[in-house]
Amino acid sequence: MKIIAFSNQKGGTGKTTICVNLAAGLVKLNERVLIIDLDPQGNSTVSVGINLKPDDLTVREFILGEARIEDVMVDSYMADLSIIPSNPDLAHVEIEIANKSKNQFYLKRAIENSKEVLKSFDYIFIDCPPSLSILTINGLCASNYVLIPVLVDYLSLQGLSNLLETIEQVKKKLNPGLEILGIIPNMLDYRLKITEESLELLKENFNEKVFKNGIKICSRLRESPSFGKAIFDYARNSQAAVDFLNLAKEFKRRLK
Repeated sequence: MKIIAFSNQKGGTGKTTICVNLAAGLVKLNERVLIIDLDPQGNSTVSVGINLKPDDLTVREFILGEARIEDVMVDSYMADLSIIPSNPDLAHVEIEIANKSKNQFYLKRAIENSKEVLKSFDYIFIDCPPSLSILTINGLCASNYVLIPVLVDYLSLQGLSNLLETIEQVKKKLNPGLEILGIIPNMLDYRLKITEESLELLKENFNEKVFKNGIKICSRLRESPSFGKAIFDYARNSQAAVDFLNLAKEFKRRLK
């Protein structure tokens, strides 16, 4: 069981889209995946077709130790993809644990206390919020690896250095085993000259950390979350479906 955080403090990088569809790609490769939706927006939850009722248990109760994982985890429409769902109530957790001792490790403790259930999964994906909040730090402290989706434009590349600095600090002070698995270029539009230029700059600066299989811009990919489907089920013949299957294969190679 390997735990991977998906993180980028800049919004709009397609972090949740990468998380959900990479998970779905791994399912197609006969892997079993659990997504922990650590974002109060709950976009991963909706993207796999889960519509929560007001009294449903969520990741909030899991983190705070108020509910067992068996009572919180939900199976998606895909047989080997499950999720610990989220809703806006999660935003209150940061206030609740702000003054608590070792508040960076709440999620890590919850995962460790649930190992018997979680050992049946090949991968646990943590979809972190688009901020450098205590929730994101919890995600990084609970993980073995971090994946960083980026847009290939000037502002996104600038923000990347701040994120890498944060990850380095977490590694140094809180989670020595944390490694950057890679940087995933997302929403690639090769019609624009800036795409090629920014991609080259990304590769020059981060070399082998940059995934060879990025995700090209695709309108069907933007539509799929509103139908609660991964790209393989919403538009199986699309370029995005090809891209995500290739990404899943490269992901597995990197972990080997």
